[in-house]
Amino acid sequence: MKIVCPQCKSDDFWFLSDGRSKCKICYKKFSRPKTLDKKLLRQIVLEFLLEHSTNVILNRINISKRKLLEILTLLRIEMTKDVSAVFEGIVEVDETYIGGK
Repeated sequence: MKIVCPQCKSDDFWFLSDGRSKCKICYKKFSRPKTLDKKLLRQIVLEFLLEHSTNVILNRINISKRKLLEILTLLRIEMTKDVSAVFEGIVEVDETYIGGK
């Protein structure tokens, strides 16, 4: 994965002592993206699909709450990109329970 400046998309930068980078073109300081283990991401997605709460996921997976919330937010954003045209505009949804106790 090629690292580029988020502002000007330049790939020419300095490495700073605090772990960040500084663009040589626009002088913006930025953090390099951190990678996430695919196995860990699969576990998070599985827990999300099982509709477990954030606290349950935190108890089952060793990850910080902030990182988990970031990942879940990104999942929700990606899910909205694949919504059918039927659900555009105002949509009313009712809950229906059939069977059960």
